[in-house]
Amino acid sequence: MRLARPEDSARFGELLALATEDIEPAHVDGVEAGRCGGWLMEALSVGSNTLTEPLVRAAADGTLQDAALALSLPLVAQDRDGVVVGALLALPSGTVVKTVGDAGFKQHALLAMLKYAKIKGVAVAEEARGLGVGGALLKRCSQVYRELDFVLLFGEFETERALGPYYESHGFTVLGPGETTDVGYVLTGRPIGLGAGPGEQLFYRWKS
Repeated sequence: MRLARPEDSARFGELLALATEDIEPAHVDGVEAGRCGGWLMEALSVGSNTLTEPLVRAAADGTLQDAALALSLPLVAQDRDGVVVGALLALPSGTVVKTVGDAGFKQHALLAMLKYAKIKGVAVAEEARGLGVGGALLKRCSQVYRELDFVLLFGEFETERALGPYYESHGFTVLGPGETTDVGYVLTGRPIGLGAGPGEQLFYRWKS
């Protein structure tokens, strides 16, 4: 279990495509260029408070897309032969940032990038399924964001895939179609609802 390296980019993208069509080329290109996860790895060593300054600087410079890549977490799992058999991508949630800003709390929207993370996709190669690879990726992802003082980790899945029991078995709460959870009170002191899109369900875990 490790951060994806540039040489993993093709396999990383190939695996994630099994889980979702919503992986942007910039995410895979970012892995290939070695631009993903850098800020997170540094912060794990020296403390989460080091994330604020570069993020504020990126906002001032108009380079928030680069900041989002640096705050992303592309993980891969290898088998005993060194073959990548699992992949997970988590990153700051643009939806939450926009939701908080649109609710009239633009001063808090930037902070949301350091408090909420979204799992865009987790996938395991067919030959490695049933071995706990996906669960191990989710566990490591949760550990990283918890250590960095993120307060919410969440994601979505298509309702027809019936993945609720899977995510519940790994410690997530799963909402029914159309249900929401509050993401505003922690930042603003006022409730702001977050839910999944049509035909999807939200799963989430608050930092305990």
